[in-house]
Amino acid sequence: PRGGDGAMLLTKNNTAMTSMKLADALAGKVTMLYFSAHWCGPCRQFTPQLANYYNALKKSSNNVEVVFVSLDHDESSFNSYYKSMPWLAVPFDEDDHGNNVREDLQGRFSVNGIPRLVVLNAQGSVVEENAVGKDLNSILIRANSAI
Repeated sequence: PRGGDGAMLLTKNNTAMTSMKLADALAGKVTMLYFSAHWCGPCRQFTPQLANYYNALKKSSNNVEVVFVSLDHDESSFNSYYKSMPWLAVPFDEDDHGNNVREDLQGRFSVNGIPRLVVLNAQGSVVEENAVGKDLNSILIRANSAI
């Protein structure tokens, strides 16, 4: 996901959604790509667990970021689901160049089932193909040791 200079991510300031450059958001950080959807029952069970972990982690570390990559079928479902999340998100619509970044990421990481949490080190290399249900602390130690 270490896209070009123009690639954008959504962030939330209180309840308002704004966008920021992907390069600024993820530079030098371990990144967890969270592939999920509102219609997915197991995802809706895992999301609050990940949010609690993320909120606790952010109190002690700023070198980890989660990015929601939606597999929702429409923007309304995406918006509704993203409201429950404290992290960044890939925008639902195409970027300025007509690319669907969500679909590109889904293909790049061969996502064929959700929830899926891909962990990348700060250089963008995959450390864990799917961290759902695994010990995130030990995975992050591995990701940070690769810096």
